[in-house]
Amino acid sequence: MRVFQTLLAFSGNAPPQLALTHRLIERGHEVRVLAHEAARERVQRTGAEFVPFKHAYPTLDMTRPETDVLHDWDVRTRFGAGLRVRENILFGLLAGTARDCGEALEEWPAQAMAFDWMLPGAALAAEAAGLPAIALVHCPFPIPTRGAPPLGSGLRPMTGPLGAARDRLLAVFIRRFFDAGLPALNAARATHGLDPLSDWYDQLRTVKEIAVMSAPELDFSSRGRLAENVRYVGPAFEPFEEPWRSPWPPDNDDPLVVISFSTSYMNQRAAVQRVLDSVAPLQVRALLTTGPALDPSSLQIPANTHAASFVAHRSVFPHASLVITHAGWQTVNAALADGVPILCIPGGRDQHDNALRVLDAGAGVRMRKHSSPRRLARVITRALADPELKRGAQRMAEALARSDGAIAVAEALERIPATR
Repeated sequence: MRVFQTLLAFSGNAPPQLALTHRLIERGHEVRVLAHEAARERVQRTGAEFVPFKHAYPTLDMTRPETDVLHDWDVRTRFGAGLRVRENILFGLLAGTARDCGEALEEWPAQAMAFDWMLPGAALAAEAAGLPAIALVHCPFPIPTRGAPPLGSGLRPMTGPLGAARDRLLAVFIRRFFDAGLPALNAARATHGLDPLSDWYDQLRTVKEIAVMSAPELDFSSRGRLAENVRYVGPAFEPFEEPWRSPWPPDNDDPLVVISFSTSYMNQRAAVQRVLDSVAPLQVRALLTTGPALDPSSLQIPANTHAASFVAHRSVFPHASLVITHAGWQTVNAALADGVPILCIPGGRDQHDNALRVLDAGAGVRMRKHSSPRRLARVITRALADPELKRGAQRMAEALARSDGAIAVAEALERIPATR
């Protein structure tokens, strides 16, 4: 089977989608992946064929500020950050993605498409080509849903008439916020011979399936009224080749605390330094993963902390007692899949919403990114000693273990008829 994937390779978007790529290749399918040049090596490691974007920000690389078109880390409000996501990613990539997908599909006719939900231009191109498509959702369900607060609101569910009224008003606001992109969407649809839409989200709603790559117990929207084509398929994790090897002596059994603050640049150095200062006086082993966006030479790393550029989360989390993170959705899913409680220190994007879901699950605690090292140290100490957090994380581990999202989506693609 020929499967065409469209990947927005930054931060938490890429890992579950590349996990799907791995699975498809293992199952004997031909896969081409349209992605930005910065993701070429990661895509090629799966065995898939890499196809570069030509018209949709071809030099996009979220690990460095100079090539980061989102640029949401220098705004002061969440609303301002939301505007950046809307204008620079959802709207900004739309026409170019549709064109790149259309050209790639003309050259290599596929039988199905799997695409990042943040690339509606891919859904548009699939519709124009008559191609069955599955939208891959790497975050909490993004479409406003009756009975749940919308993603981006930073709110917990509220029951009763007041909660219902609140969520309806928020849904109206969210719809108007994104309907500002309808002229650009309909212009791109006209270019591809498609009729106009009256709702921004309709481009996403009409795909064959929307696969939410997590467990419903971890997402507020699962408690609301979802469309029939929305399915929680479970998390998907890239395979890792080498087991984690502890850099500490074998007789050091201090609790392991993993500190992980995003693979994309989010101006996170100051927040990470405060966390490092907080663990310095504690009797713990602290492992800091810096990723490509954080220069370890700019940090003061305490004696009880080991810094590594990359460690596969699923290789080290089974050994951890606590994960301290910005609360990116993939880090949250990976930590809870191994039953590890989380200290969430959200910085932006969907991270405030993600942290609320961790708190609601009883699997972690939350602190502000400007919290002092002394306050952080107290919270870390309490979290390490709290059996309720461990029980909450274990409940989520059981929920997340029910289904492998990569296998579930691969099987859904395989059910699509071989001829178009």
